[in-house]
Amino acid sequence: MFILSQWSHPLRSMGLVHIVGILSAILSGICGGLLAKKQNKPNRVYSCIGISFIVLELMKVVFMLMTTGTYPLERIPFQMCTVELFFLWAIPFIKKERIKKGMIAYTIFGLMAAIFYYVKPATILTSEYIFLSLQAMVWHDLVIMVGVFSIIYYKIYGKKGKSYIIDGYCFWLSFTLLAVILNVICATTIPETNVNFFYLSPIQENIAYPVLNILFKEPKPYTLFILSFIIYYSLGVASMYGVLTAIGMIRDRRGIKQ
Repeated sequence: MFILSQWSHPLRSMGLVHIVGILSAILSGICGGLLAKKQNKPNRVYSCIGISFIVLELMKVVFMLMTTGTYPLERIPFQMCTVELFFLWAIPFIKKERIKKGMIAYTIFGLMAAIFYYVKPATILTSEYIFLSLQAMVWHDLVIMVGVFSIIYYKIYGKKGKSYIIDGYCFWLSFTLLAVILNVICATTIPETNVNFFYLSPIQENIAYPVLNILFKEPKPYTLFILSFIIYYSLGVASMYGVLTAIGMIRDRRGIKQ
């Protein structure tokens, strides 16, 4: 069966599969922009993509049980690119405005993470099975699509976008702190599981984040590492907001002239 097929040789960075993944990511971003222009029911977009995440994860669980007989704790989808699984489908049902805006804006944080992921798509390149590589590719493409959709549909830039970014930041920070707590619990009770949510485990051997991996050879002292990560990512968010605002201003000015 093709679904159980393995790659005939190890995949490499910037090889054919990696390049195909980058192209698919670009196309997904374009689709997200087109969808924002055509769709007037955003809740439908979030619920459909949210359900797609659930289906993709269930497929992965079944596949891993079929091939390895287990589903390791470290495979739980609790990374910045994957936590949307837990809430995206629920956006249409949320009535409290700040929570809903936080959920919507988090898709931009996921977009940032997915873009960085494609620089070195570990899961795609290291998976033995073709299905797991394709599953990871489709997943990150959907993250990019819904992130671009949110930016364009809700105009998350400039003064109008500031409240979205703030609420999304609070939502992201809550997930980050939860990831730290879970990592510490797992590191002290079941270290053999290699749980590394948000890549912030206190016992990880390598730091995944560029720049931080220069400042820290290992996550010690842990409190300083976490504070540095929060500052690091906060600066990234501020930069992203600045870029979006600049693009939005240019876009709006052109729209006025036309």
